[in-house]
Amino acid sequence: MEIPRTHYAPSGEIAIAYQVHGEGEHDLLFSGSTASNLETVWELPGAARLFERLGRFARVIRYDRRDAGISDPIRDDLTIEAHAADALAVMDAAGAERPVLLGGVDGGRSLAVLAATHPDRVAALIAVTPSVRGAAAEHRELAEGTASGLADLATWPYPVAHLFAPDWAADPVRLEQLARYIRTCATPRQAERLLRMSLGSDIGEVLPHVQAPTLVIHPRDITAPAPEQVREFAALIPGATVVEIPGTASLIYALDPDLIADEVERFVTGTAPAALTSRVLATVLFTDLVASTERAAQAGDAAWAALLERHHAGAREAVDRAGGELIKTTGDGILALFTGPAQGVRCARQLLTETASLGLSARAGVHTGEVERTADDVAGLAVHLAARIMAMAAGDEILVSRTVRDLVIGSELRFDDRGEHTLKGLPDPWALYAVA
Repeated sequence: MEIPRTHYAPSGEIAIAYQVHGEGEHDLLFSGSTASNLETVWELPGAARLFERLGRFARVIRYDRRDAGISDPIRDDLTIEAHAADALAVMDAAGAERPVLLGGVDGGRSLAVLAATHPDRVAALIAVTPSVRGAAAEHRELAEGTASGLADLATWPYPVAHLFAPDWAADPVRLEQLARYIRTCATPRQAERLLRMSLGSDIGEVLPHVQAPTLVIHPRDITAPAPEQVREFAALIPGATVVEIPGTASLIYALDPDLIADEVERFVTGTAPAALTSRVLATVLFTDLVASTERAAQAGDAAWAALLERHHAGAREAVDRAGGELIKTTGDGILALFTGPAQGVRCARQLLTETASLGLSARAGVHTGEVERTADDVAGLAVHLAARIMAMAAGDEILVSRTVRDLVIGSELRFDDRGEHTLKGLPDPWALYAVA
């Protein structure tokens, strides 16, 4: 989807950045955690997918809180109440009279305060991995020390990434992607101020006054905040509903976006989400290692597993760098989608180059056609075609369909004609071309 334009809302003397997308009949005000940058967040595939899903049934209003992202930096008045006031200012600017509020981690805490203090302006509240209080709410000195440690100049933002998205942090490629994003959200000094407020705040006295229907989404395997803190948050709000989902992350963008969107849609609309399939035009890339069985036997299980892990990590990074989406690994290869054929071909060239640097040989197939998207996979004739085209390629070769060749005419890409071939399971011959 097209990235929406950024606007600014006045909150006192401060300018608060916000974006609006979607045309649903419900207004949904979204506040992430301390890690927030309206514009760079679209580079995270999970975030883009979540926003696209939410925009199907709601007009989604997202904003950067003060002293974060592209809103005004400020050293003073960093309180839960001030953040609630910022949310109200954005609601007024966007013309949202009574939106549903959706917040993650401490974003949920500030929106809960808004729901309690302005019940006439809130239709419902949804909090993802919220807690009643920060981890150091009863000890100011501890809050300051913990905030300083998490935002240390020498290590920022890696401690925060490990704390709030442990699975992503365990993957070197995803860790660097998340670290780059967090650095656009806040400098170490900004982060220290925001974390000090978050770690030291406590809204236990406020939550019983929330009148709006409330949904709490609880990833069952999180460690920060502790699961009992999430349950306490829900218990203090009269009539709140708790839904558990799989996941270890507190950061909403590191959770399954379709699971989050399913629960939000069901709660907001009162109906179950439509089946998550959609047909889109996309470029499909399949890769596979050549003679991998022989190489595995030569290297031994442990060495081969380590080499394969490096290969997959490099592939994931190359796909991200090319603006694609890694759908899954396929044993010794990958399946990835791109919005344009030139992206897919260039990514394939980069992948083969990096594979060769590991002492391995790979082949690739690229085709552009209509695919059917589901929550975590793709299907359709275009997917089968790309797989069959890859199977025809030799080692260190990229084969593409005529569709791809025709669509990139005018680019720097050049191709050698490989003639027509009968592809397994397909009735008609297909013209194939090798990337020169």
